[in-house]
Amino acid sequence: MAKSTILAILMMVLVLGMVTKQTQGQEMCRDLLMRAKNCDAGTCATLCKQKWKGNGSCFPNFQIKSCLCTFPCKT
Repeated sequence: MAKSTILAILMMVLVLGMVTKQTQGQEMCRDLLMRAKNCDAGTCATLCKQKWKGNGSCFPNFQIKSCLCTFPCKT
């Protein structure tokens, strides 16, 4: 029982270390889409994926909701 628990913990640490290594050093860029219109979550996500291959989400911006697109910067 103790050996399997220790092995499971070591495997989790190894996997998390590999994931961290892959994303480390990757600078993220942002772009505001749909500035004049009120944001729709589905449209925001689709536009962001088409334009930047990134993730889009709506956020409150004064009187309207804006679409914020986050994507990996090209080097």
